[in-house]
Amino acid sequence: MSRYDRQMRIEGWDQEKVSKATVLVAGVGALGSFIATNMTLSGIGQLILVDMDTIETSNLNRQLLFRKRDVRKYKTEVAAKVLRRLNPDIDIVSLPERLETIKRTHYEKADVIVAGLDSFDARRWLNSLSVHLKKPLISGGMYGLMGHVQRIIPYDTPCFECQPLISQEKLSQACSPLGEMRKDQPKKPEAPMPAVATMSMIIAGIISQETMKHIMKLGEPLDNYLFYDGKSNTTTVLHLERKFNCPVCGDFYALDEATLTVEDGETIGELTTRVAFAFGLADPKLMLKGVILDKEIVISKKTLKSGSKLFVMDERLAKPLKLLIQTHKD
Repeated sequence: MSRYDRQMRIEGWDQEKVSKATVLVAGVGALGSFIATNMTLSGIGQLILVDMDTIETSNLNRQLLFRKRDVRKYKTEVAAKVLRRLNPDIDIVSLPERLETIKRTHYEKADVIVAGLDSFDARRWLNSLSVHLKKPLISGGMYGLMGHVQRIIPYDTPCFECQPLISQEKLSQACSPLGEMRKDQPKKPEAPMPAVATMSMIIAGIISQETMKHIMKLGEPLDNYLFYDGKSNTTTVLHLERKFNCPVCGDFYALDEATLTVEDGETIGELTTRVAFAFGLADPKLMLKGVILDKEIVISKKTLKSGSKLFVMDERLAKPLKLLIQTHKD
């Protein structure tokens, strides 16, 4: 009997689509290791594992692919070896690198991008890239006995930046004046995040199932955002709305007439701060005609004319944000 006999008995299951699909897993930790295992056992065609981290002893309570002897080794390398033993028919690519540094072609060939990232900035960057490449993104996170899953279909469902579940204070704290003052100071060590294997399995299972459903167009997809409370074993599905003025997927900033009003006498530094707060960016750079603008420049009709196209670059954006300049008098 076929290795996949039992799953092929599910009504609507299409193993051929599964075997031809490519899934990129961003983050091979608590969620990613279970997701990668599910993809491998299900017979996915190609699995691309991306994670720059190495294995720590504290990972071993919830990351089933790793053993004590693997401590200090790259997660993707160890995971790939174990997964190949589980199913030698799977093509597995190991990339022990940062998400931002791998070749763009890896993202382009993926049918679905799945993420189990513990970095807020990494989630925002991957969301921006997924929208730019029009690639489905299924992402999740955990904290103790709570977890969530979000399904993002570019220009169809709300993206990570559209959702109202993150406060503006959180979005803009990295670019606040206080944040600037602290940028060069040593960071205080963050408290370790509470995590347990059972929650990793549950959230990773939901992500994996939504991934397989998307590949086969099987059943009803998750309506964007699911919250799971492990203490009460309850799930809440939130229907979020796309934001017209979302800087990543909104229609407003895709229009040629979308504008950013500037004031004579305002400096580029002050304008940069306004842009950072408006879009929740970390350290934006403003570029005009291929040149990064110095923050000390004072804006006037000579330095920044009405109708100019300004490009905003930031580590949280996978592609520059384009804005049309309008002076206050216009």
